Amino acid sequence: EGGIAALEGLLLAPDAPAGIRVELAFLYYRLGSYALAEAYLREALADPRLDDLLKQQANTLLADVVRRNQVSHLSGSLMAGLRVQRNPTAATSEGRILAAGVLVPRDDRTRPKSDVDAHLWGKLDHTYDLGAQNEATVVTSLVGYANHFSSVDSHAYRPGNTDPFDVAVIAASTGIRFKPSPTDLPGLTLRPHLLLGQMLLNGHRYFVTGGLGIDGSYRISERLSWGGGYEARRFSYNARPDITDSERASGTEQSLRLRGAVETGVNRALIGEIGFIDRGAERRHLEFSGTEARVAYIFSYVDPVANSGSIWTTTLSGSALQRRFRGADPAIDPTIRRRDTEWRFSVLNSMPLARDIALQVQLEYTKTPSNIPNYEYSNLAGSVGVMWKF
Repeated sequence: EGGIAALEGLLLAPDAPAGIRVELAFLYYRLGSYALAEAYLREALADPRLDDLLKQQANTLLADVVRRNQVSHLSGSLMAGLRVQRNPTAATSEGRILAAGVLVPRDDRTRPKSDVDAHLWGKLDHTYDLGAQNEATVVTSLVGYANHFSSVDSHAYRPGNTDPFDVAVIAASTGIRFKPSPTDLPGLTLRPHLLLGQMLLNGHRYFVTGGLGIDGSYRISERLSWGGGYEARRFSYNARPDITDSERASGTEQSLRLRGAVETGVNRALIGEIGFIDRGAERRHLEFSGTEARVAYIFSYVDPVANSGSIWTTTLSGSALQRRFRGADPAIDPTIRRRDTEWRFSVLNSMPLARDIALQVQLEYTKTPSNIPNYEYSNLAGSVGVMWKF
């Protein structure tokens, strides 16, 4: 905002450089004032003094700004990739497990086994500007995911199945995003919304879910913002012969997340998040409460391999999720209530191949210590995929 005030003051001079309007457009774009950004870009492009490099930057930004200024705006992304995992079924790494309170040797068929899967992920976002003074906009998101493991040769129900499951998920949310106090708190945005979703395992329905939520964000300054959300949803699981007591996992889940983000420098950001979850079920040993903490550091830099001038982005992240179950599972040990902590570390690198297409490479390690050996496991996964944004 200070930069805008200074640059607009320079425009009062009759011989103000042509590039000032381009700089102003970039600043208004950062603030989300797309109409003003478009106006300055068109004025700059109409100035014959504008050099070729700035003209190219202005035309690129103008195309994006025009889309954002539309009443109805559709955007999204699609990614296809391959992943290899050392232990995709989260099989225990222990040699002995508990059964009815007694330690017994683990069945050799349930040992950790590596596998490869192909996956497809997509997201659609639609916004519809209601033209209100509080910037009210209907925001709808649709997410889909599906994968297939090389070891899965049949989707028939098989009790005692030890192979990983092919997963298909679809989830949607829709609600109105608005600023409750655009004059006094212009940086505060809220969005109450509806939630719907469904998951399939090996082509058969596993659960459906629906509920309500509210999320919001508050931008304190250009570099610092806070956000979070609350969700309450119902999960209804189907009875399946290949998963014992699967329908007994049905229940209500509540979750609360708080997030902070700060720009630590040019093209560098630090994000921290803490979350709380409470999951109900029809069996006490399936109910749990949990706490999660996550931190991510994102930085961008010029392609270090080829002299292409493209910008690579790397994300380093780590998280810890602690789960505390409310009841003991008599089939495992009637005297012990499960407690475990899931540690997850990830490195993700995004490398542009074209303007809207990027190659993504990720390495992720998961380790879960538990007070019950049946649930103690680790997994190392590596994936590569191509993402298209539109």
